[in-house]
Amino acid sequence: MAQSIFSQLLSELQRNKNHNASIDRCKAIIKDLEKSLNKRVIAYFSSEAGNDAASMVNDEDVFIIENLLSIPSDKKDLVLILHSNGGFSLSAERIIDVCRNYCIQKNDDSKFYVIVPKKAKSAATIVALGSDKVYLRDTAELGPVDPQFIVADKDGNIQVEPAYLYVDALENIFDNETKGSIKKDFKKNNNKPLSRLPNEMRLKLLEQCNYAMFVNAKNELGLSDSIIAKISREKIKKYSNVSSKDFDIFRDPHITKSHGRLINFSDLSSNTLRIKKIIERLENLFDDKEKFKKFDILLWELYVRKRQLVNDPGNNIVKTIESTEEFFVNFGMKQGQTKKPPQPEETPKEEQIEQPTQPQ
Repeated sequence: MAQSIFSQLLSELQRNKNHNASIDRCKAIIKDLEKSLNKRVIAYFSSEAGNDAASMVNDEDVFIIENLLSIPSDKKDLVLILHSNGGFSLSAERIIDVCRNYCIQKNDDSKFYVIVPKKAKSAATIVALGSDKVYLRDTAELGPVDPQFIVADKDGNIQVEPAYLYVDALENIFDNETKGSIKKDFKKNNNKPLSRLPNEMRLKLLEQCNYAMFVNAKNELGLSDSIIAKISREKIKKYSNVSSKDFDIFRDPHITKSHGRLINFSDLSSNTLRIKKIIERLENLFDDKEKFKKFDILLWELYVRKRQLVNDPGNNIVKTIESTEEFFVNFGMKQGQTKKPPQPEETPKEEQIEQPTQPQ
């Protein structure tokens, strides 16, 4: 009786009591995918259950990807297989810069492509949009580029919250204040608005909100918006009919209403990015449909195996970044863990990256 990849993997893990065989199988899959595409491949998978910056798109990733690309390759084009819930906008911008510069330095008209097997959200969406072309499996999704904050409550519990909610909440306070006095004073002095408020009103405001968080959130929203604007200008120069409005669905969180909301082909049916095939179905990467089917089966197996590895609370691997030549892992905390589990002897010994410090 035929089994799904997931059922096969669970049986394999139960039998072997570790992910070693699955890690080795993933290495073989990446080699097969690269051979099928005849393009250079880097595979990036991060945990959806990560509880710290190690699982997020961060500056350590930039270094690892640039290091992998320093290994010579005679293959034209670069493909980044990307699965991530997001992270830091500046780090996403740096990943784009590293990948595009690699293609330019090859001096053979190489292109930078992103393949999304399932999810590339938030900062990972920035990376995807910054590529020459994004290829999605039919059930894959991008997401709104709204910065998130890692917030610890008084009990030390970690939560990830959207930056725009802080901004909206505080601005609603301004709008709803009696006689609009706060709103009026804020409009008078945008640089140092609190300095213009009476002490009593200032204390009242600070009791209702985290003003420092508001300023940080406002800055982060402006940062991600400026990065998307930069990407949109480059696309507008290259493609006729593309406009900045085509990026609004990614840029404005009020359109999608939720950070986790998917943006897929149906949401982009009338979007010029879809019409101009900047965002494309994965099957269109192949002329041979049978070749595509084989590739898609392998890609799905890679996703299932990687997802199980980086989300498993029984180990502290929250991210893998690898090519056919080298393999790197990040260690971090996951939901459901009160402390990092002891690193088993079976953990791959090739290259291991400890949890990075949070980028500024």
